Amino acid sequence: MFVYRLVHAPYKEDISGYGAFLYGGRWNSKGVYALYTSEHISLAALEIVVNYDRTMYKMLPDYYLLTLEVPESPLVQIHPDVLKNKWVEDFEYTRFMGDQFLVQKAHLTLRMPSAVIQEEFNLLLNPLHPDFKKIKIIDSRSYGLDNRLFG
Repeated sequence: MFVYRLVHAPYKEDISGYGAFLYGGRWNSKGVYALYTSEHISLAALEIVVNYDRTMYKMLPDYYLLTLEVPESPLVQIHPDVLKNKWVEDFEYTRFMGDQFLVQKAHLTLRMPSAVIQEEFNLLLNPLHPDFKKIKIIDSRSYGLDNRLFG
């Protein structure tokens, strides 16, 4: 399976999950390793746009698109129908679910709905799972995002 990730240039070869460990995310708490990816390049781009801090950056950073090959294995899926109402606003709720998945180390991949487009899915990869070392960066290339997205 191929998944996608957009990153700032200095992290174009980093799939350690250390950034999520340092800062946390929608599906993991600070101190828990995780690697966020998307099923589609367009969704990866939208995730960047909605999380971009326009007050912090005067210029658009250089982005790289990573294409990762993830070994086929059973995955855990969170379907939007099973999530409570307003799950998008409740980070404690989604972090609890993601943290449980990650610390159990039973599966490599968690497929969960995007808060941006709930009909599409992101994939959370578990850096502590034994098969994580089998993930390969197939491509890492400069990827310019259209400035109009950040207008």
